[in-house]
Amino acid sequence: MASLIPENRARFTRDELLEATRGSSGAFDGEVSGVFTDSRGDLSGGLFVALRGERFDGHAFARVAAQHGARVLVVEEPVSDTGSAVVLRVSSTQRALGDLARFHRQRWGRRVVAVAGSVGKTTTRTAIFAVASAAGRVALCPPGNLNNLVGVPLVLLGLTQHHDLCVVELGTSLTGEIEQLTSVADPDVGVLTRVALEHAEGLGDLDAIEHEEGALLRGLRSNAVAVINGDDSRCSRQLALSAATRQVRYGFGAALPSPSYRILGQEGLGGGGTRVRIERPAAATLDVRSPLLGSPGAYALAAALASAEALIGRSLSGDEVIAALESPLLGEPGRLTPVELPDGSLILDDTYNSSPASVRSSVAVARELCELRGGRLVLVLGEMRELGPLSAAAHRDLGKDLVEARPALLVGFGGDAALFLEEPLKHAVVSLFAADALGALQIVLGQREPRDVILVKASRGLRAERVVEGLRAAAGAAA
Repeated sequence: MASLIPENRARFTRDELLEATRGSSGAFDGEVSGVFTDSRGDLSGGLFVALRGERFDGHAFARVAAQHGARVLVVEEPVSDTGSAVVLRVSSTQRALGDLARFHRQRWGRRVVAVAGSVGKTTTRTAIFAVASAAGRVALCPPGNLNNLVGVPLVLLGLTQHHDLCVVELGTSLTGEIEQLTSVADPDVGVLTRVALEHAEGLGDLDAIEHEEGALLRGLRSNAVAVINGDDSRCSRQLALSAATRQVRYGFGAALPSPSYRILGQEGLGGGGTRVRIERPAAATLDVRSPLLGSPGAYALAAALASAEALIGRSLSGDEVIAALESPLLGEPGRLTPVELPDGSLILDDTYNSSPASVRSSVAVARELCELRGGRLVLVLGEMRELGPLSAAAHRDLGKDLVEARPALLVGFGGDAALFLEEPLKHAVVSLFAADALGALQIVLGQREPRDVILVKASRGLRAERVVEGLRAAAGAAA
């Protein structure tokens, strides 16, 4: 499902448009109100940016945008039949969108937190949002996958004087995107969650991925705050290259240098969350119950505390942290979300996306919950996409780790997920393959038992949420 594009009414005069984009346009009086990339709907008085993609070209819809009220059309080439709309010519419409967002962010002039990393970005982003909100900050942090060269600018363009904080997520699939997004967002706090294999098809090997994700830290101003996962040596290496004079680490490591947010303990509560103890610099140790599961949830909470306390300049009270952890702002669907079924089974809905590191982390959480609940472990794992020439080896290596998790049933579906099964089959693990998510659902429906813990995870394109939906529907019918 596509993410909902946030609305904005960012205002620009002609001089501001020319200053921000370095483009050229005809004359017009007054200003535009609102920046749009979709020609549908009411664009009255707004500005339409004709973006180009692999399967679309916004220039073909410039005339429609003008008919729908757009006052200015941002284009790379001449367009016709635009009526009274003014044409603003630029060398790159995508870059112009970022330029407009940067200009708007700078004149807004308040605090921005940017979160990057191979895994854990979304959970960390929503945890920062929840903690900062509980501390009294009015934050902008729209839900969904708005972490690319289009989504991040549109989030920033939604900032108003009502907001005093913005939390954005920076994603990448091609080299140079994190550097560009960091330049647009100009964060006051940059958080790097972890460096691991992801999008290797576009980014290259692990060293190249480290360099790409580390661009957030390298792009910070000297008066910004760099926050990293101190348990990750690659994050630490990139931190050493950051100009940020204030540097904070979080993690489980006993030897983390000061100032650090050290996770002293993390204990699963059988699907009802996790009890977490976090030691903070110059503040009381927190001992709280979090709905965020396992070590991924503990990491996200520690990162959120480090970021929020750096922003507000004080330690949060226990009551503020508890309020944040009870907030509906925390977490998003499809990110290790627990779903209880009437027969005592627990689905772990982790269907939003998948990578080797995130699968290993989620399987560890599922195994822990099995031990606590006394049920079987069922793994329903789809193909991990966008790994390029590293894909086959990554799937086979992960299959070796799946043996250690001792699943009662392993279902792989889609493409290279068949390679998950090779090693488990050698160890007599019940391992079955399906072509797609619906096929995987039928296998699980035929073999599941009460009290199972069922982890469902795959890359976005496989639509693994259909497995979760099917299991829930079947459980409802049985009840």
